[in-house]
Amino acid sequence: MENTIVKKIELDNNQLLILSDLSRKISEDAYVVIMKASIEIKIEKDLFPDDSLSDFKFQDILDKIGDKVVYEYKITRNFILNHQKDEVFDAQVKIFLDNLGHYVAKKDFPGKFILKKYKDKMK
Repeated sequence: MENTIVKKIELDNNQLLILSDLSRKISEDAYVVIMKASIEIKIEKDLFPDDSLSDFKFQDILDKIGDKVVYEYKITRNFILNHQKDEVFDAQVKIFLDNLGHYVAKKDFPGKFILKKYKDKMK
């Protein structure tokens, strides 16, 4: 699957949102159209508000999940005709930005996402 970066957006929380086109041809005249949004979050202590995390807990997070986590979201549409591919992809980008763009740009998103990944790893 080819990963073509379409747009990079610097978010208000100092993270970089990367929008990619993973679409691929599935027949002579049709595509599966896949839009992927991703954010690579480097795990740093200042992502957690008010020093709510002890040094021990922070070190435990690093030990369990490493020094970065990746947020990823995909929207897929199947059997899209060639002439509709770009229009459908652009609509997927708009849907993501309208519905989740504000959420991933929030100041507390990186810290909360890291804690979620940590809790998932602990289960």
